[in-house]
Amino acid sequence: MRRRNMLAGALALGIWTAGAQAHDHDRDRERAERLQAAGEVLPLQDVLNRVSKDYPGQVLKVEFEEESGRGDCADGSSCRERWIYEFKILQDEGRLVKIKADARTGQVLWVGRRPGREQGTHR
Repeated sequence: MRRRNMLAGALALGIWTAGAQAHDHDRDRERAERLQAAGEVLPLQDVLNRVSKDYPGQVLKVEFEEESGRGDCADGSSCRERWIYEFKILQDEGRLVKIKADARTGQVLWVGRRPGREQGTHR
């Protein structure tokens, strides 16, 4: 009986977190569309087309988030808050790649791979 209750609780938690993720996805999409209409970010499809040229594969997840600046950026400019598209892409041979791209320019900022394989590299 106790095991059945634990299983039911775990299932309920999974359903609840899936609902929360769907809510976050809707909020991300609405925010990205609003910023795109204001001309502050590129459309998701434009950035994805740029990213997929160098990192082909099946897109598993896309997130849209604001990243706070931390000192000087790699390109020599002063970092400030910026909008980021974050992609999780499944490539050949089961390789999972996480990519962060600047939503305003489409520039790839960071590429990471699962631990145990190549470590992330900043751009």
